Amino acid sequence: MKEIFGAWCVALSFAFIWPQVWRAVRHDTSHGLSPFALMHGLVGSALWFSYGVIQHDVAVWFSNTTFIIAQSIIISVVYRHGHIPRTVLIRLASVVIIIPLGFTQLPPAAVGLIAIAVSGSSIFPQMIHVMRTDNLHGISLTSYGMTIISCSSWLAYGFAVHDPMISAQNFVTVPIFVYMMMKAWRWRLANSEPVPAS
Repeated sequence: MKEIFGAWCVALSFAFIWPQVWRAVRHDTSHGLSPFALMHGLVGSALWFSYGVIQHDVAVWFSNTTFIIAQSIIISVVYRHGHIPRTVLIRLASVVIIIPLGFTQLPPAAVGLIAIAVSGSSIFPQMIHVMRTDNLHGISLTSYGMTIISCSSWLAYGFAVHDPMISAQNFVTVPIFVYMMMKAWRWRLANSEPVPAS
């Protein structure tokens, strides 16, 4: 059962970010995307990757590997638009490489708590950005909808495998993603943009 549920969560984690990648690349847009939140989330995924390695949980480390790749593509679009300085990008890449090397030597509880704090808080800069910005063209409704399903699934997976570290942050992220998706949905309607498009 754990393997099937884990495979479901991995499939969602693999899939949910790609409509956002597609929208950023296809439309060459970073409108509505917080550079800080993107970088913050990348560091959080590096921590979750480390936690998955320590716990020998393929579902956790594999899903975060795919997220790191996808998030890096989105960050490259934001960088190309001049919203992230090169020096910051180099430091970010260094941190994402160093975290798995150092954190896999720590106890799993410590890494899990740090991962919860970092990746859980990464949603707040994006939420604040969405609250303050007028143009949400860069936000993928498909991606946000799939994120809600993915976070809900990881929340349940954490309970299924008796690992509250995996569930914890999703109690906060699900309602925030619902709010941001609804605001982006309303922006699309108000600006005569196709709602079902990614």
